[in-house]
Parts: sequence; structure tokens; C-alpha cells
Amino acid sequence: MTALRDEIRAILREEIAALRHEIAAGPAPEQVQISGSADLDRFARDLVLRAQSDPDFATAVTSGAQRFALSGAMPPAPAHTYAPQPVASYAPVPRTKAVELTKTLVTERDIEALDQSAKVLRVPKKCRLTPLANDEARRRGIRIERFAT
Repeated sequence: MTALRDEIRAILREEIAALRHEIAAGPAPEQVQISGSADLDRFARDLVLRAQSDPDFATAVTSGAQRFALSGAMPPAPAHTYAPQPVASYAPVPRTKAVELTKTLVTERDIEALDQSAKVLRVPKKCRLTPLANDEARRRGIRIERFAT
């Protein structure tokens, strides 16, 4: 019985080590092919448009989870490589005013009381949000930002 337990523990240790290694490695950086200023301009416009249409992408870029790497003069890039495409139109991202609460606990009622146009809620770093408050903020598309007090 002891031998079986030791074998199971050894297998679990190996599997957990492999999972930790995969998590630490993270996703590979997106390859970007830029050969001049025009390509750089197109890439910047494309980033802004992608961030407008996908808030998760914007969060990944600002947090550093989404990385980019320049690809040199190489043969045609694989499917996952970014090659700048002409952008038909560019509209600036509208600025939304952030609502700031200085409470130590934010509840669902606090979120419901916010103006319907509110898209950003700033709270102190040590502030807690109830699970219902988190659900309501997510439902309404409100991003929570924390600031140091």
C-alpha cells in the first residue's frame, strides 16, 4: 500500500511540475512584421481597433500578458503571425469619466446606483467588492480599477 502511495505521489509531482512549467512559459509573443513607418502606423491603428472591439485584448496588452515580437526578413509568416492590414477608418476611443468610490466595501446596490453611462469604477486598493457587486459590474460592462490610498 505504501509503495502505491509513493508511486502516485511521484506521478503527481511530475504532472504538477509540468503544469507549472507550461503556465510559467505563457503564450508565445505575437509576431509582427514591420519594415517601415507605414507598417508601424498600420500596426498601431490595428491595436487601437482591436482594443476597442475586445476589452480582454486591451487588458492583456496593458498588463503585459499579450506580447509582441518583431519578425525579421523571413519567408511568409505562419498563420499566427501578424501582418499589418490597411485600416478602412479610424475612430478615436471615446473617453469615459471614471466614477470613484472611497468605501471599504462595495455592494451590489452601490453598483446599481451608478449612472448607466459609467464604464469605469475606481476603488481603493484595499476595498472589497461583494460577489453580487462583481456580477453586477460585469453584467453592465464596468471595469474596476484600483488606486493606492
